[in-house]
Amino acid sequence: MKVILWCNGDLPSDTIAREITSSKSLIFGVDGGADKASSMGYDVSKVLGDLDSVKHSVWEDKSIFLEDQSKSDLSKSIHYVSSLGVTEIDVIGVEGGDYGHVFGVFATLNEVPDGMNVRMHYESGVLHLVSPSNNGFSEPMEKGRKFSVFALESCMKVNVTGGKWELAGKQLQMSTKGLSNEGLGDPVRVTSDGVVAVYVERLR
Repeated sequence: MKVILWCNGDLPSDTIAREITSSKSLIFGVDGGADKASSMGYDVSKVLGDLDSVKHSVWEDKSIFLEDQSKSDLSKSIHYVSSLGVTEIDVIGVEGGDYGHVFGVFATLNEVPDGMNVRMHYESGVLHLVSPSNNGFSEPMEKGRKFSVFALESCMKVNVTGGKWELAGKQLQMSTKGLSNEGLGDPVRVTSDGVVAVYVERLR
């Protein structure tokens, strides 16, 4: 089961919004993200979070209060939809805000339940979660297309195949070692024994 989580960041372009919503998946607003989605004409199924930045009068019948203040609204929302049987999530509306929120979005990937595939959509590219439980990342990659691989925790075995620079069972920590790899026209495959983020730039 797949859903869209719409966060309370900058409004995405019409192009990105149409691309993500073309799957007709249910849209869940992450707190004020519900207002953002609605302002662009999209139907929101439920509103999730601590509900401190959403118009209560509009969403009262669709709101689900997620109380845990030790996690972000996005992290709580991912756990909530996981409890519904969701295994695939597209996240939109994650750009903008202060740097605390920027890093918080990346840190959310370390809190994703086992087995889930998460993609975070930006105007310039897509950030994919790789974990030991979600079968990793595999995607056709045009020749010259840029992608980067970042370990979000200490990983003992990271494998990258199909790119200009490959890794075979190498240790990787949060560093710039995996920055700016390039596709060769073949599928790129990334697996790891820890949590890794793969950022793929959009074609211009």
